[in-house]
Amino acid sequence: MPTELRRPERTFTIRQLCTEFKATPRALRFYEDKGLLTPARDGMNRVYSYKDRARLILILRGKRVGLSLQEIREILELYGEHDEAMTQNAHSLKKFREKIVDLEQQREDIDGAISELRAACERLEKHLAAKRPDLLPKAADYDQMLRARLDGHAESLGAK
Repeated sequence: MPTELRRPERTFTIRQLCTEFKATPRALRFYEDKGLLTPARDGMNRVYSYKDRARLILILRGKRVGLSLQEIREILELYGEHDEAMTQNAHSLKKFREKIVDLEQQREDIDGAISELRAACERLEKHLAAKRPDLLPKAADYDQMLRARLDGHAESLGAK
């Protein structure tokens, strides 16, 4: 019988994965310490497989939507099931729906807090305008502060 020729599996260095996913080597080593990634070793170098790369994609997506590392681990551990990933998909769907409910509640809480703060600001601005207008911050000060925060946030997102 002829022997089957197998192409060697494509591998990735830590630098390649960090560049591709804008992650830090420290983050990948952390995921390895937690048992979420299991790269092979070539001497002192970590060698990541396509499977590791796929797991990293799932880890980063899970973190981006607010899943805990334990929830991500549960999803990753179900990958080995021999049911065409249906168990993993069902578990993921359940976790994602739970996360949607959590995030919608957080959004309601945040919207409520913003409304309360706006109402308090209105009351305080009216009171200061009537009694001590010299102490009333100017709208331009708020605009400048907001722009600085947004610029800082945009930069931090670009760095990730």
